[in-house]
Amino acid sequence: MAASGDEARMDELSDDGHHRLLPPPMAKDEALRALSDIRAVIDRTAKYTTFSAMSGFVAGAAALLGSGFCGLISAWPGANPTIGPAFLAVWSGVFAIAAVGLAVFTSIKARQRGQRVWTPIACMAFGSMMGPGVCGVLGSAALIHAGAYDLLPGLWLALYGCGMYVVSYFASNFLRWMGLGFMALGAAAWFSPAGLAPLWLGLGFGGLHLAFGVIVLKRFRG
Repeated sequence: MAASGDEARMDELSDDGHHRLLPPPMAKDEALRALSDIRAVIDRTAKYTTFSAMSGFVAGAAALLGSGFCGLISAWPGANPTIGPAFLAVWSGVFAIAAVGLAVFTSIKARQRGQRVWTPIACMAFGSMMGPGVCGVLGSAALIHAGAYDLLPGLWLALYGCGMYVVSYFASNFLRWMGLGFMALGAAAWFSPAGLAPLWLGLGFGGLHLAFGVIVLKRFRG
């Protein structure tokens, strides 16, 4: 009996003269599609993607307000690091608002996706920021004790950038470029006149966080 078309394609003569069975083209295509789906699932679970655009918008807006719109409102305490405690109070409030916004909106997005908030990859991503975060707290305490409030903006920007750079290895690569941007602004804050500090703070914690929100909105749909 003659073999069918599919069977004929499956029966192929090997180099050593023996017959071998090969899957038909349709089966190969299905296997490749299944492999592609498996790889997509692995990529999603291997990278942290539960970003919230709203958390970026809230943090950015709070920072722009805290900086007196990048120093345009010169009488605003958050625009003048040389006044010390009042400047620190304003930016402590900015960072608190950003942290609460991150926790709330990230939790909401995870629930909308039907995911747990603290997945293993989320713990690794946020845990990687602990080093720069602890250094930021200790460094800030040392500078405040020395009365060097004018050095705080550079420290905050640079170490936050370091944290984002590290997180990029567990998440999307765009965070790496944002981290480098924060570090560059931190260096600018250190090596430029103190009067420009609110500009760097506004561009960094304000502008880059707003850019983060836009990227997440487009790439991860909010």
